[in-house]
Amino acid sequence: MSLVGELGRERFLSDALERVVDEYDEVVIDTPPNLGLLTVNALVCADCVLAPVSAEDEGAVHGILELQGTLAKLATRLQSQAPQLVALITRWSPTRISTQSVEQRLADAGLVPAARIRSRSALVARAAEQRTPVACLAPQSCVTLGYRDLLDVLAGVTAA
Repeated sequence: MSLVGELGRERFLSDALERVVDEYDEVVIDTPPNLGLLTVNALVCADCVLAPVSAEDEGAVHGILELQGTLAKLATRLQSQAPQLVALITRWSPTRISTQSVEQRLADAGLVPAARIRSRSALVARAAEQRTPVACLAPQSCVTLGYRDLLDVLAGVTAA
C-alpha cells in the first residue's frame, strides 16, 4: 500500500532486482493470479511469464488471453518489450473433450503449451500426502516427464 502514491511504482521491484540480478542465474517470482501492484511489478521486470491453464476449465483460457493483452499493454505503456508468455496445461487428459477445447483455444491465440501435466494422477496426491516431490517419488512418471518438458522449454527461453 505504501507504493500506491509513489511515482514509477510499477518499477519498484525491477529497480530493487537490478542491484542483485548478477548474483543469480535465474530469479523466479510467484505472484497471485490478480493484477495488483505486486503482480504488475513482477510482470514489468519479467523476461518470461509462466501461466498454468487447467484443461478442465475452459474459462481458464479466458484468463490467459487477458494476461496476454495485459502484457502487451504494459509493454506499450512502459515502452519496453513484453515478456514471453508460456502456457502450461495442467490436469491434462488427451481423451477429455475440455482438454481438446482448451488446447484449440490456446492454439487460436498463438500459444503453444510448453508442457502438459497430468495432475489428476493418484501419484500427485500420494506425493503431496508424503510431502515428497513427484520427481523423487516416480522419476519416470508422466507427471515428472511433463515437468521435465517444462524445464527444458523454460531453459531455452531464459537462455535466449
